[in-house]
Amino acid sequence: MTDNPIGRGTVLAGRFRLEDLVQDNDGARFWRAVDQTLARNVAVSVIDTADPRAEALLVAARTSATITEGHFLRVLDAAEEDDVVYVVHEWGTGYSLDKMVAEGPLPSRRAAWLVKEVADAVTFAHSHGIAHGRLVPENVMVTEAGSVKLIGFVVDAVLHGRRQPATPDGRNLSDHESDVHNLAALLYAALVGRWPGTQTSEVPAAPRDHDRTMRPRQVRAGVPRELDAICDQVLNPGSSETAPETAQEISAALSNFIGDAVGAGAVGHEPTTVIEQDEHARFRPSADAAVPLGPDDPEDPEATQAAGGPEGGAAGGAGAGAGAGDPEATQAAGPFFPDDERRQRAAPPPPPPLPEPEARPLFAPGPPRAATERRDHAPDDPSRPAQGPHSTHGTGSLPPVWGPDQASEPAETAGGSRRDAGKDWLKLAAAIAFVVALVLAVIFAFNLGRGPGETPTDDQANGETSPGAEPAEPLEVVAVSDLDPPPQGNGEENPDLAPLAVDGDPSTAWQTVEYYRNPRFGNLKDGVGLVLDLGDPQEVSSLTVTLEGRPTSLDILAAPEESGLPESVDSLDTVASVSDEGGEVQVDLDEAVTTRYLVVWLTSLPPSGGGYRGRIAEVVVRP
Repeated sequence: MTDNPIGRGTVLAGRFRLEDLVQDNDGARFWRAVDQTLARNVAVSVIDTADPRAEALLVAARTSATITEGHFLRVLDAAEEDDVVYVVHEWGTGYSLDKMVAEGPLPSRRAAWLVKEVADAVTFAHSHGIAHGRLVPENVMVTEAGSVKLIGFVVDAVLHGRRQPATPDGRNLSDHESDVHNLAALLYAALVGRWPGTQTSEVPAAPRDHDRTMRPRQVRAGVPRELDAICDQVLNPGSSETAPETAQEISAALSNFIGDAVGAGAVGHEPTTVIEQDEHARFRPSADAAVPLGPDDPEDPEATQAAGGPEGGAAGGAGAGAGAGDPEATQAAGPFFPDDERRQRAAPPPPPPLPEPEARPLFAPGPPRAATERRDHAPDDPSRPAQGPHSTHGTGSLPPVWGPDQASEPAETAGGSRRDAGKDWLKLAAAIAFVVALVLAVIFAFNLGRGPGETPTDDQANGETSPGAEPAEPLEVVAVSDLDPPPQGNGEENPDLAPLAVDGDPSTAWQTVEYYRNPRFGNLKDGVGLVLDLGDPQEVSSLTVTLEGRPTSLDILAAPEESGLPESVDSLDTVASVSDEGGEVQVDLDEAVTTRYLVVWLTSLPPSGGGYRGRIAEVVVRP
C-alpha cells in the first residue's frame, strides 16, 4: 500500500481528479472523478497492486477497450500508478433497470425493447469472442437521451469476483452462456420485478417451483405469451426444442414481438427478412410469411397478435412453446391464408395503446423532471429498499419518451399538440385579463360606496390584522451549525458553509456533499441538517426555507425547551414536514412551539450533476 493513500483530490495520470467515493467493494473503490483536460465526469475503479484482482483488472480493461459498440460505456484509460491499478470509464447518467423495477414492472413492449438493445450489444461482443460477464439489472441503464448503456463490460466481473459458477438450478455455464441466460433474466426482471440470473442483484430473487424458475405469467398476470415463452425456454432448458441459444436469436425474437405489438400495417414497420442460418429462421420471419389470423385472447389484454414464422410459432417459436403444455394457454392464432386471400381478410387493427399517466417530479435533474420520474407507473415514493454496493453510475433520469415509441411520440407532439398549446395560451391570457379587469372594477365600486369618512372595521379597530397583513418580524438566529450524527453520518457535513443559510443573501447556500444511487442519501443515512440556535427559548410558528433544486423533502425538528445543543435527532420533535418542494417554501408549524434549537432536517435530495445534493440558501424563523 502506498504511503500516500488514494483519496479525494488525488490526481491519476496527471488529469483524472478523484472527487466522490461512490462505493467500496472489498477493496475495489469506485470513484466519480473529473477529467481536468476535457472538463467532464469520468468513472474510475481503483484497487491496490497487491490485490489478487489487479493483474486481471488490467487485462479486462484492455479487452473491453477492443470493442467499440455504442451501448458500452468505453474504457478511456487503464494503468498502474503509485501502488494502485486504476481503470477510467465514461461516466453514465441515466436510470438503471433495478431502480425501474423497484417502482414496478415495465410495460411489455418497453421491456422487450430494452432487452433487445442489450441483446444487440451482447451479440456484437460475442461475435468478437468477448462476453460481458456480469449482466445484472444494476448494469443496464437508460440514459437521459433515451438510449441503453451497459456498465462494467468485462471489468465488472473481475471487480466483483467471477460470476457464480452455476445457474439457480445447478447448471455450469460458460461466460457466453451466462450472458445469454442473463438476457432472458433481464427480460424476466423487467416484466415481473424478480431476478433469476446467474449473478446476485438487489432485485428480489425469482420464485422457483422445485428445480424450475416459475414462468413470468405465473408471477404476474398479463405478461404476453411470446415474452413468457422466451423467458421459460432460456431459463428452463428442455421446455422447448426451439429455445433461443444465442444473444442474436433472443434479439430477433424480441424484434418480432416489438413489431407485432404495433400491427403488421403500422406506419414505419418493415418486416424483417430471414437470415441465412436455418436454425435462426424461426426467430425472424420473412417478408412473405403468412400472417396468422385468430381471435383475441380475452383473458390476456396485453398479449399481442403473433406474427407467424416458417414454423407457425409466435415470436420465433416462443408462441409454440407457450401453447404446448401451458395450462393457461388458449388458441393464439387461426389458420393461415395465402397472400391473395390475406389481402381480402386483413387482420383487425390492434387497439390503440393505453394513455400513459402524467409525468411527475421524480428521478431527474432540476425543475423539469425530478429524481425518480417515470411515465409508466403511478407516482411512487422515490425511496426504495436499501441497496448493496454495485458499480452503476446511472444516477440521472428517464426522458419523457423512451423505448419503442420514442421516434413517433415527439413527432405527434410537434405536429399537433404544440400548435394547440399556442391557442390554449391565448385563451388563458384572455381569461386572466378578464379576471383582472373584474377585480379592479369591484375594488373601484367598493371604494366609491364606502366614502371618504367611513370608519375602519371592528377588526381593524381591535388591532387584528387582515390575511394580507405583513408577516411578523423574523427571530434572530444567533448561531447555525451542521448536523450529521454518527453512526450513519460522518459527524460533519460542510460545516464551514452553514452560516450561508442565515446570512440574508439567497445567492449563497449551505450544501450537502454529493450522494449517489438514491435521492435518500444513497441509502447510507436517514438525513442531514442544520441546527438553528435562537439564543433563548422562543415561540416559533413558521419558517421560510429557500431551497435550491427540486424536489427536496425535509422535516422541521424542535428540541425540548430545556435541552442543550442537539447532537442527534433521537430526542427531537417533528413539528412540520415538506415533501418534494423547491424554491422559497413557507413552512407553517402544526402548532406554535417554544424552543431554543430548531433543526432543518433534509430527508430527500434533488438531482445534482451525476448524483444528489441538497442546498439551503436561506432560513427565516418567525414567531
